[in-house]
Amino acid sequence: MSKKTALTNIILIMVCLAIIFGGTYLYTAQHLILNRFLYKIQVPFIKSSIRCSDKVPTFMLALMDNLIIQQKSMHNQIFYQDNNEKILHCESGWEDGFRGDKPLTVDSRFRYASVSKVVTSAIILNLINESQLSLDQKILDIIDIPEPKDKRVNDITISMLLQHSAGFDRLKTYTPMLTMDVKPWCPTNLAVLSETMLDFDPNTQFQYSNVGYCLLGAVVEVITGTTFREAAEDIYQLNNRDIKFVDDAFLSDEIIYDYRYENFYGKNYYTHFDFKDSLSAVGGLSGSAKSMVMLTREMLKEKPLNILSRADAPCAINQIDGCYGYALLPYQMSGHDFTLYNKSGFFPGVNTDIYVDSHGGILALYRGASSPNHEVKNQLKKQVYVSLEEFYELDKILNK
Repeated sequence: MSKKTALTNIILIMVCLAIIFGGTYLYTAQHLILNRFLYKIQVPFIKSSIRCSDKVPTFMLALMDNLIIQQKSMHNQIFYQDNNEKILHCESGWEDGFRGDKPLTVDSRFRYASVSKVVTSAIILNLINESQLSLDQKILDIIDIPEPKDKRVNDITISMLLQHSAGFDRLKTYTPMLTMDVKPWCPTNLAVLSETMLDFDPNTQFQYSNVGYCLLGAVVEVITGTTFREAAEDIYQLNNRDIKFVDDAFLSDEIIYDYRYENFYGKNYYTHFDFKDSLSAVGGLSGSAKSMVMLTREMLKEKPLNILSRADAPCAINQIDGCYGYALLPYQMSGHDFTLYNKSGFFPGVNTDIYVDSHGGILALYRGASSPNHEVKNQLKKQVYVSLEEFYELDKILNK
């Protein structure tokens, strides 16, 4: 063998070894980078899997494109119902993973995450409509705990809990609801509330709180004399709607979620949190986008209060997530008169949104993946706002 041939062979061996070891490193230590890169290759296949009902408006196709390209989600449901209860929908992806054997359908099951809070709010508002509760009722007049060390806890009302203004700030104090491998004190050991120090004076600001909604779930149990889950079933017949509570592990008919844009959590994340006892009123429901839209339509019929209701106090309605109602967050662009009400949900591998607009339409966007960042989620909300506003303007012109 010549020296030239030997050198060539050595170079080839070194290149092969570099590819093998480099690939192994990417797969083991940098598998997220590799999976994120692979998503670009998967996009054409995902787009080819899109299925829609007849005559869907172009805005729904544009939203689906956003979900696939910007939100990096292959498994998606978009479901829309107008004020006349006309139904339109689109789906993409597969229940059992990329190019699986089960195409995702309009009835496929997702975890609702915090969209579940809309149901919790609606139950509370239903009890208020039936004069079993009042918005200004103090929570400590309902649940029995020792005298709180922080006297401000005595001031917390049902209205404050609904609007995330009760004094809990998860950015200042780690919420016990979603602390890994820690059993939350709510709702099974409510006496801990007497030891809790609030992060701000009640009713002085809005700060999103899972604790507040868990406490609302506890209020439901006291008022109804049943478990929260039993009360939800009794009021809204969830089983008939194929909406189910989750008990930690994934349900057999849930889709397979995509965690490639999670930097920490993976498919076993649920083992670290207490879905069964603590998260029912906070994020415990599952079902399809369709089921949630249909349930939302029923909730909108309730009087005098419903999920669009909010306090008269001013808040930043012109900012996304700047204004809290009793169930949904209203948003209206500056200089516009079109209003969009939204609730978002997130768990690792799943993002959900329910929207109600001022023309009576209801839109749900469910995706089985974690979004790359918070900015793209806000961009999606702005696109929904602009798209629906233009859709109604065009419809108004065409029907003149």
